[in-house]
Amino acid sequence: MSRTTWLGTLAVLGSILLTSCAASEAGTTHDSSHSTHTMPDGTVMDDSAMAEPETRRPSAAARMVCAGDVVEDVTRILAVTDAPDPVPSWTEPVFTCTYELEAGPLVLSVHDATDPKAGRDYFESLRSRLGEVQKLRGLESFGLPAYETDDGSVVFLRDGKTLHVDATALHGDLGPDGSLSRNDVAYAVAASVIACWTEHA
Repeated sequence: MSRTTWLGTLAVLGSILLTSCAASEAGTTHDSSHSTHTMPDGTVMDDSAMAEPETRRPSAAARMVCAGDVVEDVTRILAVTDAPDPVPSWTEPVFTCTYELEAGPLVLSVHDATDPKAGRDYFESLRSRLGEVQKLRGLESFGLPAYETDDGSVVFLRDGKTLHVDATALHGDLGPDGSLSRNDVAYAVAASVIACWTEHA
């Protein structure tokens, strides 16, 4: 299937996206009361100042690659019978979601930068590591910095966050009629994530 034809398919896909893109947040409560602790030298410190710093959690945008419509869209794009059960992992600052499919692993990762410059630097360094890439332009790029490889990787940068959809390990006939290339799959899945990010921006 040509990219032009696939863009038409994506337009249909976009029209049926649900509103469940946001990753769920665990309910939290905050205790506004604070106790104090007197140090041996007589200094009084708030106990909250003595607590170990919390490890940063991945952002809601990053966690979307493993939840909601993205899972449903992966199911539709690859025409699998049962929705896959993606496996998330977090090694700060990269959130990774692996879809173990019959056709092989599909890996989505988000470099979850909180600083736009750090995000751009990672985007460019990944470009170098992936080797020969082609820049996506115009409608294909959704107006975002983006590039792809010939073997099934698509990368987008939005709000400092780098989305990498790696379909390089997929094999066999892909999609509802078996006509999709690995690049088609990677691009379609990336489009699903970008749609969710845009909806919840």
